[in-house]
Formats: sequence, C-alpha cells, structure tokens
Amino acid sequence: MRTVIIHYHIYKNAGTSFDHVLTHNFGDRHELFDGPFPFFTIDQEQLDRIIMRRLNAVAFSSHQIMLPPPSSLDYRALAAIFVRNPFLRIASIYRFKRGPERPDGTPLGSLSPADLRAELARQALEMQRAQNPGLPDDKLPPPEPLPAPEFDVTSAGDAARAHDLAGWIDYCLGSAADIGNISNAQTRFFACQFRLRPVHARTEEGIVYDLGAALRTVASVELLGRTEHFEADVARFGDILAQHGVTLRLPEDTRHNVTHAAADSTAQRVEAMLSSLPPALRDRLIDANRQDVALYDRACALIEQDHRV
Repeated sequence: MRTVIIHYHIYKNAGTSFDHVLTHNFGDRHELFDGPFPFFTIDQEQLDRIIMRRLNAVAFSSHQIMLPPPSSLDYRALAAIFVRNPFLRIASIYRFKRGPERPDGTPLGSLSPADLRAELARQALEMQRAQNPGLPDDKLPPPEPLPAPEFDVTSAGDAARAHDLAGWIDYCLGSAADIGNISNAQTRFFACQFRLRPVHARTEEGIVYDLGAALRTVASVELLGRTEHFEADVARFGDILAQHGVTLRLPEDTRHNVTHAAADSTAQRVEAMLSSLPPALRDRLIDANRQDVALYDRACALIEQDHRV
C-alpha cells in the first residue's frame, strides 16, 4: 500500500524546518499547498482528493489541513506534527504579532510613515556597511531601498505593538475575540473531529475543549515531535518511516526559519517567561492553559517512550 506523510504545519520554525527535510528527501514529490486566504481550512475529504490526484507524491504539507488525517483504502496516511511548550508558544506569538522593532524596542508597525522610511533607510545602510567592511560611508554604493515588512493588522497585533508581553497577555485574557491566542490553542487543534470544528466552552479561566479527544489524537500521530527538541525528534522519524518502506535522511542544515536558538533548557526558558509576569497574571495564564500543559506533557511522555518505534 502507498504510504504518504501528511505534515500539519502549525509552527513556523519547526514546520519550515521539517518542510526543508521533506523537500531534501522527496524533491517535487513533496507537495506544499494552502488556500488563497489564511482563514481557509482544508478538511479530510478535500485533502483526500489532493492525495489521490498527486499519485507520485510522498509528502503533503499545509498550514490549513485539519486533524485527524483522512481514512483511505488506497494509501496509508502518517501524520507529522510538532507541538510546543504552551508558554513558549505564547511568547513566540507575541513576538510575531508585535513584529520587527527598532534598536530602541519600538515596533516598526507603530511608526509614522516618515519614521518607518527613515528606519528602513538606516537598515539598508547597515546592510551596505556589513557587505563592504572598511569602506567609508561616502564610498558605499547607494543602498537599495528595503520594502516595508508586512504587519499583523488584527486587534491582537495592534495590542502587541501597544504593550509589553505582560500587558498583551492581560489584554488577550480580557478579550473575547483574542483569548483564543493564549488559552489552550494546541488542545483546540488536536480536539478537532472529522470535518467538524472542536467543541468548546468559555469558562472563567479561558477556553476549554474536549481534552480526551485531543489526547487520543496526539497518541495516534505517528510522526510526533517538539519544536524544542526538533533534531532529536526528527531523527526518530527515520526508523518509524522505515517500517513503512519510506526512507528519510536528515540534511546537514536541518534548521530553517528559526527566530533564535536558545541555549537554556525548556524549563529554564519557561520559568524566565513566567517569572517576568506579575504573580496574579502568571497564575491566570497558567489556569488558562492547563489543558495545553496536559497535552504537551502527554506528547513528551509518548515521544520519550518511543511510542512508534
């Protein structure tokens, strides 16, 4: 039976890095696709049609496909997905929504048009200096103007540019529209049912989902990894795939689109993030993510037990 890898790309750093691994191994037999708008979703029947119309493809990657994977008598679908510590995920979302900053910490997205042009001109000049070390400024080639970055224009993006991390978390916890950014978001993804959005309820602490369904789904993912342990977890995938007749080799440059590589342990980074918050806000954030913590802990236990090797 044909075996296909279905990569659920939900995190930019681990997801992009794993896409690189898949393309390195399968070339044009790795299909990467999304709908025309970021709010689109691709359900299991639509994904099944894509798989059946790309008979030579081995791997399929998308930001918009939904768990669980499709069921078929024509192919064996192996899901690949990376989870992340929920608190490090929240800090990463804040940085993404806040966007790039000036050296003084001011978000570029909050600058006036004139100040933004001045900052982009400064960055272009710095790039020319780096590319031409030792040349005085008056001898440098005229720098090419840098395009303005795309900014997150959602209400959560506006709030991230207006607040520090603590202020943004406090805003999201109090916003009916934006609390989903910081409350059990990974549980939401894993709690989806076939062609259905996950059942959920709003509580005093945050949003809760069917944790039992999410835990069953995470246990069924053959290629399960963590962004904090990307290389080690992807190294396991080769043995798992070999059982299904698929060869996966890691390229030397495995990591792609990584914002920063932290030397500290996951526990140290989590504690540093949480300890930066006022105690009452820290407690509220922990309460709002108890399901995500349980899900992440279960994923770690499954991986450490080599549940698919």
